Amino acid sequence: MKVSSQFESLGTYGALDADRGGFQQRFVDLVMPDARLAQRVLDVGCGGRFPPELTQLRSAIHALDGIDPDPAVLRHDGLMNRWKGRLEDNPVPAATYDLILSYNVVEHVDNPGRFLNAVGCALKPGGVFWFLTPHARHPFAWAVRLVQGSGLRRFWRRNLHGEHGQTIVNDYPAYYRMNSARAIRHWTDEQMFASVCFHYLPCMQWDTYFPVRLRWLPHLYDRVLGTRFAAGSLLLACRMTKRSDLKEP
Repeated sequence: MKVSSQFESLGTYGALDADRGGFQQRFVDLVMPDARLAQRVLDVGCGGRFPPELTQLRSAIHALDGIDPDPAVLRHDGLMNRWKGRLEDNPVPAATYDLILSYNVVEHVDNPGRFLNAVGCALKPGGVFWFLTPHARHPFAWAVRLVQGSGLRRFWRRNLHGEHGQTIVNDYPAYYRMNSARAIRHWTDEQMFASVCFHYLPCMQWDTYFPVRLRWLPHLYDRVLGTRFAAGSLLLACRMTKRSDLKEP
């Protein structure tokens, strides 16, 4: 299996602070050149709508299906076909999709082996799986695990809100079991996937999870590590390609 990786600097600390959605546009820029977008796409973890920050991708998709445990998927008006539940537990048609997309979802996967097998089965030979997720080696992931393990998740959810007052802590547990290059390589079946490419993207939005008086901590981290090195990046984008020599069932 061919493996490659790249750190996307996206600019200086000041530039990243001024444009906090820069990582979203970079993810769009990474996925947009893929001609498979214009064919059949499955959105895993789609919720009740396509992410508005990825609208440019949606405009390039010809046929979109979706799956999510949230009942909101049943009200998603942008899907041709939809399933309520997890990908690994539903009869999604095999060898059907040219591209599978997952945006801030795989951190919630509890069994990466089953999940990636389901992804591979749903893809056509030569198909591609693109996802963006928090990087398991970043302090944000450690903090989430600590909050969950200590039973403080409800308090955190009730008292912390984003810049526009929205809830920023969701109800689904986060496992971070396939959110690092090492873990993804470990769980990837080389008989099914031919290559995997990692892109590390800095982002400073995690400071909104801190009380105002403590936000100097994530700011210091970002100045020193988070905006400078791949290992310190908050986000991991990944492109996995299914082998093209596999026969369709």
